[in-house]
Amino acid sequence: MKTVLTFRASSIGDSLMGKYLLENIRAAYPDARCTLAVSSRVGMIRDLFAAYHWLEVIEVNKNPASLWRFFASGRRDIVITPYTGGVFGILPKLVARLFAKTLIGYTDASHLNRFLFTKLIQLVGRSRAPRLLESDALAAIGIPLSVERLTFTYLQQPHLLEKFGLQNGKYVVLHLFAGSDARGLSLNSKHALISSLMKVLPEDWKLALTGGDKERESLGKDLPPQVILVHTSLQELAHLIDHSACVVSLDTGAAHIAAHMGKPLVVLASHCAGTQWWSPDMYGEETRTLFSCLGICKGRHEHPGYARCLDAIDPETVASRVAVILMVK
Repeated sequence: MKTVLTFRASSIGDSLMGKYLLENIRAAYPDARCTLAVSSRVGMIRDLFAAYHWLEVIEVNKNPASLWRFFASGRRDIVITPYTGGVFGILPKLVARLFAKTLIGYTDASHLNRFLFTKLIQLVGRSRAPRLLESDALAAIGIPLSVERLTFTYLQQPHLLEKFGLQNGKYVVLHLFAGSDARGLSLNSKHALISSLMKVLPEDWKLALTGGDKERESLGKDLPPQVILVHTSLQELAHLIDHSACVVSLDTGAAHIAAHMGKPLVVLASHCAGTQWWSPDMYGEETRTLFSCLGICKGRHEHPGYARCLDAIDPETVASRVAVILMVK
């Protein structure tokens, strides 16, 4: 096997799992050309993998120039499509089929799959952890699972803590923004969570609140002085996470980076959107705690400006868990 490519959604969590698949393939074939293809946010994903010089990230979408570059790079020995349950449409599948000598994918509702794929992996429901689905793909192409633990490597940022007035191990990272109101908290709940966390932090500790300028400004200026607003690149975010005592995050990229790094982590996730990404089969139970409310959305995800199921999570309970983590440390 000389060339392998996997298509991924343009998100941090999905791309990290693509990296996990490719590093297992690379363990068996050290000289293989490993490529991860996304449809957008290619700059963000390249920044995410800045420390992985063996991993090529390319953009493939409906743009003619993008498709031309894609096909001009030559066919790949193995191409693996994602486990999206139907989101990966027929046109991307056709492109993958033309580009691949061997095409591996997962079952979905399409009746054309049997004409396109060399091998299909049975995908039943949404309960199987993505890490196990990656293992299924490796088994389908006959590659042993040699890298079992999920990890993440980043480029060190030596002066970053000094820049934000933070001390190693004496702050908690809080990530309240998921890029969509449907996956976020109401403004009142954000402030309530900040207030609850401040009560359990030691007096000389800080709360590093991450996110873009627009998102952080939405909280207003009435924040405790111990709350440090940080705007970082993904490499800088990884450094902040690695040197923190704990991470509290919505179910988003910051949480997945922390989980891959094995940091103590508290995740606020929407149960109706699926919590298989946070099952024990993904990251284990040693370093992460999941908070999710059952029965709030009654069969469908309700988000009238925020996610009702996330808003139902008690901030005091979250803060109590953080207090336990800090006590252990």
